[in-house]
Amino acid sequence: MKTINILLMSLSIIGISACSSIPQANKGVGDTPKADLSRSITSLDLKKIEPIEQIIPQLARYKAVLIGETHTAYGDHLNQLAIIKQLHPHWNKMAIGLEFIQQPYQQALDDYIAGKISQEKMLRETQWYDRWRYDFRLYRPIFNYARAQKIPLIALNAPKEITKRISKVGIKGLTVAERRQLPQHIDNANKAYRDRLEAVYRHHASTRSKKFERFLETQLAWDESMADKSAQFLQKNPKYHLVILAGGGHLINREGIPSRLERRIKTKTAVVLNNATDTLSASQGDYLLFSPKATLPKAGKMGVMMEDTAKGVRINTVVKNSASAKAGLRKDDIILSIDSKMMNVIQDIKINMMNRKPKTKVVLTVLRASKHKLSKKLTLQ
Repeated sequence: MKTINILLMSLSIIGISACSSIPQANKGVGDTPKADLSRSITSLDLKKIEPIEQIIPQLARYKAVLIGETHTAYGDHLNQLAIIKQLHPHWNKMAIGLEFIQQPYQQALDDYIAGKISQEKMLRETQWYDRWRYDFRLYRPIFNYARAQKIPLIALNAPKEITKRISKVGIKGLTVAERRQLPQHIDNANKAYRDRLEAVYRHHASTRSKKFERFLETQLAWDESMADKSAQFLQKNPKYHLVILAGGGHLINREGIPSRLERRIKTKTAVVLNNATDTLSASQGDYLLFSPKATLPKAGKMGVMMEDTAKGVRINTVVKNSASAKAGLRKDDIILSIDSKMMNVIQDIKINMMNRKPKTKVVLTVLRASKHKLSKKLTLQ
């Protein structure tokens, strides 16, 4: 019987016992042997745990390796990078497919890898903090390695404008021009895929059927688009192998990207997951990673909520006792500059603040009541 391979990025058994995803047996008054036997119980042979290096030769045999992530888990991204680094010598030509960049922004990735633009400009041109929004520092080690090694980065995801339209009008409601931006064939036949997404939807949203159908179609558009773009790259570049980085929900049970990619390229892919679900099974993927927790260094914070407006970046909330509150910033102030550098949109501010640490001093110039230009000194928290 096929078993899911368990890998440990550190040889400490603590890495496993601390993982809440592995089900634990509950002991309580009134439990009976009969009741225990009626439950589905699985086990993990700790003697078979392997360091990650052991499976790299196996992964290297595949045309595509998909590695899941929880977007906010820094350790997941470090694990992805570890596999990329170890696969790189095995593959003569490697590319990395990215869920977190949308297809229309491929040129910015090409220019970044070629050294034509800076990382900051790449973030602006891909609209990272408008379209993905997660802290880029989580992903930065992967981008740095790809650029240093000249590994192509491939934008996989469908444009946000299209998926937002689908959530409103459905795929059938798209215009001809909008529909052309999606793969021609979108497969909605997998009942297990539908059931899993419906469970997620019921947990997080209202229960009206029509809304779920739009949610399902949006997910299908994401998964089919990422699979289609990956297949196109491999078909146009037959000497390349591809590592695909995406949220674990797009890979689990091979229902999302993997099966749709395999349908197109007619070859098996490898699925590596970073998180165990409530129960482990071989159908979830091929390898499961456990590693020590990794945390990003704390970033310096101003302590404001902002919104883009026609006049500029408006402060709509000042957090009590924050750096901004102590400096005298107010609701409705318009942020004009940070340390004399113009700030036109929120993305400008997020990129500017990305590498600033707590206790760093910055000077904000703000416009108050549409007429008073003020300079405020902040000590970031």
